[in-house]
Amino acid sequence: MNRHGFTLIEIVVVLAIIGMVMAIIIPRLPSSNSENLKISARTLAATLRYAQDRAATGRTHYVLRMEPGTGSIRLLEVSADGSEKEPDDNLLQKRPIKEDIQVADVYIPRLGKLNDGQVRLDVGAGGLRDLVTIHLRSADNSFWTVMAFPGGGKVKLYDGYQEEAL
Repeated sequence: MNRHGFTLIEIVVVLAIIGMVMAIIIPRLPSSNSENLKISARTLAATLRYAQDRAATGRTHYVLRMEPGTGSIRLLEVSADGSEKEPDDNLLQKRPIKEDIQVADVYIPRLGKLNDGQVRLDVGAGGLRDLVTIHLRSADNSFWTVMAFPGGGKVKLYDGYQEEAL
């Protein structure tokens, strides 16, 4: 008689191997908070670069509005009459940071560290006017720093809370 199937010992051995592999791999996986923070920093940096490129090549003016201490951040296009509207470009219409990420503070050398209120960054044909340091914070109090440099569209990212340009 030829029986097909697995014995109880074979099943227990396979489950034990799977358990050991999971015990090794799961602690090494990034937490969702830290991954969302990293993605948000990268997306914000890419948005700033792209907005500066669009402003330079398309003779368009943008404004980035942020409220430090909250997750409120929006990129708007400035019309010829000075009014602000949603950008025509679909890439610039997307929210640059994830829902659970906050703008902890914004540092602009001529204004100092801004922890509350509303911050307006103008992005014109010449890029940003000032060096801008934006600190993003996750729910577990981890930080990423986005530094946008004036003029050329250069934006750098740093894991952690970076106070001044390197």
